[in-house]
Amino acid sequence: MRDEQVRRYARHILLPDVGGLGQTALLESAARVDLRDGDAAALIAACYLAAGGVGTVVLRGATDAQLASLGVFGPDATLTRDDLDRAHDVRLPPRPLWWPSVAGDDTALAFWRGGIAATAWMANVANHQ
Repeated sequence: MRDEQVRRYARHILLPDVGGLGQTALLESAARVDLRDGDAAALIAACYLAAGGVGTVVLRGATDAQLASLGVFGPDATLTRDDLDRAHDVRLPPRPLWWPSVAGDDTALAFWRGGIAATAWMANVANHQ
């Protein structure tokens, strides 16, 4: 890792479950997120992955505006629309049974689903160096 990457991901490196080796694994990994369904949770998961230091984020069905907006979250991430064979899919969790069904909670649910999916994917990569 370069010095600016060590500073950027210092809080990840300090976590015992991630550490320097785990963050390096994230920087060398590739994630595939399907944006074709228009699910807001998928776009939020892609933001978290880019900000978390995932090296390549493959975005199926992304628009130019989405690629540009995601670029500000992850300066180290390569954002692409192409399918890479080495990319592993990010799976969004379904709506949990305990989630309150309140009108207008779609945004909160999208952030929950996107955050859980990105965190689970990154934890899997970081812990399997």
